[in-house]
Amino acid sequence: MIKEKAYAKINLFLNVLSKRLDGYHEMEMVMAPLNLHDVLKFEKLEEDKIEVVTNKEITAKYTDNLVYKVASFIKSEFEIESGVRIHVEKNIPIAGGLAGGSADAAATIRGLNRLFGLGMNTEKMAQLGVGFGADVPFCVHNKLAIVRGIGEKLHFLNTKFKTYVLLVNPKVPVLTKSVFENLDPKEFGQKNYTNLIEGLKDKDISRVINNLYNFMEPTTFKLEPKVKELKDEIQEMGTKGVLMSGSGSTIFVICRKKKLLEDIIDGLSENYLTIITKTF
Repeated sequence: MIKEKAYAKINLFLNVLSKRLDGYHEMEMVMAPLNLHDVLKFEKLEEDKIEVVTNKEITAKYTDNLVYKVASFIKSEFEIESGVRIHVEKNIPIAGGLAGGSADAAATIRGLNRLFGLGMNTEKMAQLGVGFGADVPFCVHNKLAIVRGIGEKLHFLNTKFKTYVLLVNPKVPVLTKSVFENLDPKEFGQKNYTNLIEGLKDKDISRVINNLYNFMEPTTFKLEPKVKELKDEIQEMGTKGVLMSGSGSTIFVICRKKKLLEDIIDGLSENYLTIITKTF
């Protein structure tokens, strides 16, 4: 049996530059991996089939799950005749903007590469992942990075950004497709991440906090007002370093002091899903 950890991520910066002719969007992001992770276990089956077992229902049909789609593609691409059973232990909130599905897809690529001895290096695995989502190549690597294009262009930052992160999920799923469909093209590409990158390199958390940005927030807030209400509630406590991750619905707070994040949890008015984790 092979085991892989599928790490969540947060977007410290997320900008949309343009919509491409193929329907995808050109992105510019700064992403950091989190210790929070799902656990995937892989074992060979004699029968030529794919079994996906999860502790939480991810999709209505298991064949719609990214894990199944990735496994099916790899089996076909490499002409693998034996079957595989994949057990997914979900800890990352589903449809929460934390790349839970992409992380599982990336872990599936890594896990099957090891299980069947496919010989792919990390770059090859990341390239394979592009077709399954913008966050998958990043999740193959799990390193602080600037991510461009549709997720395939990765520039790793030669620095570590280690801090506590509070994740607060309002328990409303947000569909990434809906957010992209409702973005305002007139606002594309009006921010840059220079100050944020300098803050990361200097390990200046105040500068990082002051330059957090997510272009998708206004659109998600219109589609799911509860996400905006949650962010407002946290900021009204006097909290800094608050941002929505990805297309939502998770709001995160970065802070060096774990106790301050615990105080935020105590001050929340509703029974939100809360997780304290770390970047690495």
